[in-house]
Amino acid sequence: MSFVSACCNTPPVQAEYTPVGEYIEHNGAKYYAVGNKGASQGVIFCYDIFGFHPNTLQVADKLSLSGLRVIIPDFLLGDPLTMAVLADRTAIMKFATGRGSWDSNREMFKAAVSLLQAEGTQNIGSAGFCWGAKFALCALGENLNIKSVSLVHPSMLERKDFEKAQGPVLLLTTKDEPNMDEDFEIVKNKPFGKLSYAERFEDRIHGFCAARGDFSDSNVIKDVGRVIQLTTGFFNKSLA
Repeated sequence: MSFVSACCNTPPVQAEYTPVGEYIEHNGAKYYAVGNKGASQGVIFCYDIFGFHPNTLQVADKLSLSGLRVIIPDFLLGDPLTMAVLADRTAIMKFATGRGSWDSNREMFKAAVSLLQAEGTQNIGSAGFCWGAKFALCALGENLNIKSVSLVHPSMLERKDFEKAQGPVLLLTTKDEPNMDEDFEIVKNKPFGKLSYAERFEDRIHGFCAARGDFSDSNVIKDVGRVIQLTTGFFNKSLA
């Protein structure tokens, strides 16, 4: 288990965006929420290592336009990673096995599930970007009331995560991630495999749909739109 190399040497872009959602508190933790409260389908959005980046909030807002209620837990507690940390192998491994591990963030993820349920949303999926994809897939394997997951330019995934998956998986990779065909085939061969789908964006870099994406580039934003289209379509089917 390790970060994709591009994750440790590509800085986030500078971006401006005015989000349409709101920040709320639940059980002492901070969440970004957008979309209709009590919607029939909801998504726990697991951001990348740069936290509440403007691009991330913009993608969440666009996902909500399909009718999804989207909740982003602040797993990093207002302290996203810096390029200095990412350049330090010892520091990044400490993060990965400490405050950035699934074990350290499971309870906040579960709290996000309970938040959606308390609002009236019962059909819940999760979208994970980069490091956040690990959380989404782990949650799908632990019967945490998550029905399906979308994994966008994922990092830190292991074969055992795919083996434990208990619902459909949408796997969207770039040229920077390793080939995951054999791992994805494990999911495809499960009873819910027909709802799972994988697509590779060979012209895009790791993080293009989040903090590392140049949304002023028309080609990038076209593929961001493709990710949003695939993800909303996937959830509309898998959370039905």
